[in-house]
Amino acid sequence: MRTLLTLLVALVAVLPAKAETTDICDRTPAVRDAILKATSANDVCAAVNLAGVAYLDIRGWHNIGPNRLAYLRPDDFDGLGNLQTLLLSYNRLTTLPADVFAGLSNLQQLRLNENQLTTLPVGIFNGLDSLESLILGGNQLTTLPEGLFAGLSNLRHLGLEKDQLTTLPDGIFDGLDNLETLNITYNRLTTLHE
Repeated sequence: MRTLLTLLVALVAVLPAKAETTDICDRTPAVRDAILKATSANDVCAAVNLAGVAYLDIRGWHNIGPNRLAYLRPDDFDGLGNLQTLLLSYNRLTTLPADVFAGLSNLQQLRLNENQLTTLPVGIFNGLDSLESLILGGNQLTTLPEGLFAGLSNLRHLGLEKDQLTTLPDGIFDGLDNLETLNITYNRLTTLHE
């Protein structure tokens, strides 16, 4: 009997764990639809396994006119810890929740260009330690909060072109030791600090 019990315990230990699923019904519709596409799920209110989602394309050019993404909920990307690429370009976003990207520690590419962002919350990029490419150009940003890029030590490409930037805080690029490309063309900058 003891041998049978030992065998059962060993068998349970090697069985794969049941995949954790997450209900995505209450997410912003465009985000929910992109997740459904990425997971090949069919039901709008499906509980899906988000562990395999590495790429989400929610660019606005897929939607015409008023169907473009106008807002994000703070929990829209919850459970997407393995996400590596998030494309949110060409939408109508004007603001972002401060913690919308929390938990996306494996994110390598984030594109928010060609939206209508006027400000970015302090700390919005906190925890995005793997981020290599951040594209924010083509928005209506006039200034950036101090420390906005703090902690993004792996960042290699930063796009701030075609915004409305008039000034940059001292030290805004401090700590970006791996930065290879910085595009700040077509702004209203008159001076740059060293």
